[in-house]
Amino acid sequence: MEYFNDERYWNIKLLNKWFAISSILFLASMVWIFIDDNDDDYKVYQKEFRQLSIENSEKSLEKELEFVEGERLKYEEEYNQKLVQFENKKDLFDSLESLLVDKKAVFYKANMEFLNQKAEIDVLKYQYEKETVHAHESDHNVNIYEEKFTKANLYSNELKLVKEAAEKDMLKVESEIKAMKEDLKLASDELNSYLKNVNLVDKRLQTLDRERMSLANKIADVIRDLPIIDFMDPYYKVKQIVVPDIKYDVNFAKVPTVDRCTSCHLGIDDPDFVDAPQPFTTHPKLDVFLSSSSPHPIQEYGCTGCHGGRSRGTTFVTSVHMPNDSNQKHEWEEEFDWKKMHHWLKPMLPSKYSEAGCFKCHIDKPHLDGGEKLSYGLSLIQKNGCNGCHLMQNYPQRRDAGPNLSKFNTKASKEWAMKWIKDPLSFRHNTAMPSFFGQDNNSDPKSVKRNETEIFTMVEYLFKEGEKLSNSNQNKYIGDKDSGEKLFNSVGCMGCHNVIETPEGLPEANTPMTLLSEQGPNLIGLGSKTTPEWIYKWIKNPQEYWPETKMPNLRLSDQEAKDITAYLLSFENKEFEEVDSWDVDIEELTDITLGWLKKMYPEVEAENKLKNMNYQDKLDYVADKSIRYYGCYGCHTIPGYEDAKPIGVELTTEGSKPVDKLDFGYIHDIEHTNYAWFEQKLENPRIFDRDKVVDPEDKLRMPNFYFSNEEIEAIVTAILSFNDDKVSDKVIAHQDLSDQEIEGHRIIKDLNCQGCHLIEDFGGKISESIGSQEFAPPNLNTQGEKVHPDWMFEFFKNPSIIRPPLQVRMPSFELTDEDWNAVISAFQSIDNQDLSFETIHGIDKNSISYKAGEKLAELGACNNCHFYGKTFPLQGAQTWAPNLAMSDERLREEWVIEWLRDPQKIMPGTKMPAPFLPTPDLLSTSDAKDIWGESLVKLNGNQDEMLKGITEYIFGIKGKSDISEEVKKYFKENGYEFNNQDEEEDWDDEDW
Repeated sequence: MEYFNDERYWNIKLLNKWFAISSILFLASMVWIFIDDNDDDYKVYQKEFRQLSIENSEKSLEKELEFVEGERLKYEEEYNQKLVQFENKKDLFDSLESLLVDKKAVFYKANMEFLNQKAEIDVLKYQYEKETVHAHESDHNVNIYEEKFTKANLYSNELKLVKEAAEKDMLKVESEIKAMKEDLKLASDELNSYLKNVNLVDKRLQTLDRERMSLANKIADVIRDLPIIDFMDPYYKVKQIVVPDIKYDVNFAKVPTVDRCTSCHLGIDDPDFVDAPQPFTTHPKLDVFLSSSSPHPIQEYGCTGCHGGRSRGTTFVTSVHMPNDSNQKHEWEEEFDWKKMHHWLKPMLPSKYSEAGCFKCHIDKPHLDGGEKLSYGLSLIQKNGCNGCHLMQNYPQRRDAGPNLSKFNTKASKEWAMKWIKDPLSFRHNTAMPSFFGQDNNSDPKSVKRNETEIFTMVEYLFKEGEKLSNSNQNKYIGDKDSGEKLFNSVGCMGCHNVIETPEGLPEANTPMTLLSEQGPNLIGLGSKTTPEWIYKWIKNPQEYWPETKMPNLRLSDQEAKDITAYLLSFENKEFEEVDSWDVDIEELTDITLGWLKKMYPEVEAENKLKNMNYQDKLDYVADKSIRYYGCYGCHTIPGYEDAKPIGVELTTEGSKPVDKLDFGYIHDIEHTNYAWFEQKLENPRIFDRDKVVDPEDKLRMPNFYFSNEEIEAIVTAILSFNDDKVSDKVIAHQDLSDQEIEGHRIIKDLNCQGCHLIEDFGGKISESIGSQEFAPPNLNTQGEKVHPDWMFEFFKNPSIIRPPLQVRMPSFELTDEDWNAVISAFQSIDNQDLSFETIHGIDKNSISYKAGEKLAELGACNNCHFYGKTFPLQGAQTWAPNLAMSDERLREEWVIEWLRDPQKIMPGTKMPAPFLPTPDLLSTSDAKDIWGESLVKLNGNQDEMLKGITEYIFGIKGKSDISEEVKKYFKENGYEFNNQDEEEDWDDEDW
């Protein structure tokens, strides 16, 4: 029997085998960890970008070398000549360098001896002063220390002379050396200055391209990125920006955002990579975003502050990129193995919705340059009354989107109202009134029957005092249709309204600009809707029917109002007129009543209440429930519902709502993202009821606005901008604006001032219908620094004619003094003008500048175009310009001077020429006084004084300032048909 003297339980050979295997596996896993840890996506991109940078730099170097090719040889030859000259003196230079070393040593020794002696003097000085103070005591010897102090000073003076002599010798040698190198240095500086860009690119290449590095640098460049060693100064590394003013919510604290996007987006702020592929391409609009000179430098705003996403992510997936649509999603899945991070609540905004990131900072200004889609979406929300049904604390409703229905029975008939509510699009193809009926969840026969009953009851409620349409003697309100059409197209109606009869006539692309002409409704179909009397009275005085209306008063004469009434009545909708209305279905009315009662009471109690209700009770009850169910009061003022609450879900932070809180129902063919849900909701609001069993009272009720794809995209952008992101006050825009100024900007948008005027380089839509910019409402870009605020206030309150040839009128708005002051403040804030009152400009008609200005005005023939009070211009009406007699009370001196200096700079396209100002050489001729006058000659070509003189002359013109009656009388007699077009076209600067 074999003897085993081994007490181990396990077979040691087997253990060794497994230990070896596990060690190998452990080693392999460690190698794998190192490889995986150093195989980050961003490193791959950084290596690609490095190569791309090398290629770009080489191209730049070639361009720079080509640019300097012509003069380069000249500078190099000059440098080489100076170098040869210097080399010829090399022996002398070396001897001087050696001598300088000796001289510096001598100077150093002399200087140190002097400084040491100076220190000794300080000690003796202290001892001498101390002895002097205590001289009355017997044990002190002042004389001894005085003698030592005096001798030390004498010796110090000797050392100082030695030091100064040594320094003089040293400086002399230094100047000789400097003189020898001066020519060479000058030539070198000139060469380097000329080759500055070449050298910069070459130096950059030496840091990028290993082929251009020294051997030591090549080795160091490799070693710096090796595992473990790369903690010191790696080339390939996570690049991050800490953004302290844009916060990241970690539940119990708001911490600064740490943004790592530039680890991959390496060329994002470099204009040299505009044509580079992603992720290296340059960000659009570097003048607005990311560059250090832009309003949004990358070091202060980062990337995710605007775009969203996971700021600390360093891969395509972990930074939570989101695709624009399903096609892009499939591309990303194939190319990047993309998948959604379901538990990250704030994914990146798809690129088409990137403007949603602007609103968190730009919350106060209605129009945002660079954020046109967001501005358009916000405008659509306001126009369509979305914030009437949905509470938006950061974008509240300013006024009802729809008209006041308190007097609706004086405007239309019951039959028209029922057909309109049932199908608004059948009457007006681009109406802002949404469709509540005939939708995805209520188009079946049973629902149609119910809806018609609901509509009947609501109309009965609106007409409970009966129809008050007057049909007697309507012809007295109808004028000439052709004259009405001309007036409609010229006096200003087209600033807010249009008359596009077919969908084909609508603009191809929707933009904030196209929305300006949709402030009011498309006026087609009015002949089938209301009476001549109502239209006439409405356009004469809109506030009589609806006190809160935005519709201004154009101060039309009775005949003008009749003519426009005739024109608007010509737009009829015969097909709509032929549609039959309907009577109430008593049985359906009873069923609807019982259904609502059962929602509120137990079934038995509901049936008992129903038994006690007569026909009128049921009618009123269903009308009330229907109005509240559909939320009609969200857009309209309806008597009895002034304090009713909005029916829609609050959207204040809808953009941050988790996707799992959105009900997708049984719709599975859309992406499970918040923006996809919003898109679908806007395209077909009732679709999420599909295949559900829902009581009629519980069905989705959001109406269908039939938005276009562009409109949906803009509104979704706005909804996504309503989120709970937090930023510090430091980065919120327009902090310098007061509440009054902000309100003024909102009023300007609310009243659609930019429908007629160009304000902050946006607007002036009406000029397209007028046809010529010179006859369109004026450019208001510099209004804040142009006119006196008190004059502007009076003009707003009582508009008068400023530009005589214009048919378009400044309307009268029913605003309070507080509102007008807010508008004035807004104009002043645009031009950084904060003066409320100014001293009236004083004029000395005996001054040299005034007389010079008078002569220039005479030579320039200002009275050819301008009124001088009631004195008409010499030229035809098409060239007429503002009355100069109102200049002093209206215009600010500083603005007038700059206006005269360069009218085109302030108002591009103006017909106003710059006055000719004689130069010093013209004023120095022998006959200058005869031609230009003595005062102009004395100014000796001083342009500022000449412009000031013209301004003083203009301000000194006296006469009637408001010439509205005179101008109206002229055009009433002569009309606006300007015939002298040749004179108009020939007018230019040479007429001065």
